[in-house]
Amino acid sequence: MSLIKTYLHSLQTQTQMNYTLKQLQDRVSSMIKEQGEDAHCAAWIYTKEDIHMKDENGEIDWDIEVEDSALIARIFDDVGQIDYIYTVIQDCVDEVTEEQLMLQQPELV
Repeated sequence: MSLIKTYLHSLQTQTQMNYTLKQLQDRVSSMIKEQGEDAHCAAWIYTKEDIHMKDENGEIDWDIEVEDSALIARIFDDVGQIDYIYTVIQDCVDEVTEEQLMLQQPELV
């Protein structure tokens, strides 16, 4: 595991990865203060509207909405504990970074 991936894994295991929208707003506001409002980022935000039940045929039942706040918190907490998600995202960031840097090299000469 690379040094960056080791650091990210350590950070992920120590950092809460799911928030209320207010907590997320506060965190984003803090990041804006640190990095500036024009700093680029990528985000994947899921809310209770993304939690769906399936019917007996395995099809999504759009009429059923999960409203139990404690259940929603447990669902997102469990999802936040899946390290694979962060590994895949970081691998993609690393790969695209290398591709973009390679494309940019002729411009640097």
